[in-house]
Amino acid sequence: MELSGPKIKYLLIIYKLICEKGSARSVDIAIRLGVARPSVHRMLASLTKMGLVHMEPRSAVTLTEEGTRLAGEFEQQYENLYPFFNRNIGLSGYDAEQSTIAALSSLPQVCIEALCGMAADATY
Repeated sequence: MELSGPKIKYLLIIYKLICEKGSARSVDIAIRLGVARPSVHRMLASLTKMGLVHMEPRSAVTLTEEGTRLAGEFEQQYENLYPFFNRNIGLSGYDAEQSTIAALSSLPQVCIEALCGMAADATY
């Protein structure tokens, strides 16, 4: 399944919020991404149509089985790249997080795999 950069970003944030807080509410997604709630609702509607998330009015957003699988793959790549940006390049935690998410949501998969390989070879 081919996902756009913004959809990858949303899946990652939803996954992270569920892991951190036990749930992902649209308001938390909006705050984390720095976007308006109507933007979140539009993206969630799109992700719902793709079968990646499930949302009920006035309820938390949940990932479907496929959404969880994809988000888990992106999270694994995130975990490989974040230390590279944070420790090797010396970015702050916030900047490393933003750079990692930007890389995962905008670079071609071949570049992500190469970066993950470099990160795995890097010494921390």
